[in-house]
Amino acid sequence: MPRDFKSFSKEHNKVVDENKKIIEDNQQKANEYQHILDKYKDMDNNQLMSNLFSEASKLKREGKLDANQLNSLKSTIAPFLNSEQQEMLNSLINAINEQK
Repeated sequence: MPRDFKSFSKEHNKVVDENKKIIEDNQQKANEYQHILDKYKDMDNNQLMSNLFSEASKLKREGKLDANQLNSLKSTIAPFLNSEQQEMLNSLINAINEQK
């Protein structure tokens, strides 16, 4: 059944608006990620580790981080890492799990 131009135009405008919203959301997320990268980019390894353990401890106290979440994260990330990186990830997760 042929559609009239008015209906087509309305649908098209709706799709355009939805796409604009997706682009704006993605740009906002990209800006947030860039802010996080900027926060950590000049830290040395010791500062990064200290910050990681501090944040993990805080999240554990707040009930926002547990061993299951860490293991899920590890399962997600591990396939993208080489064996050395996987060992480091395992060490970090084990240390965080042992942390009070």
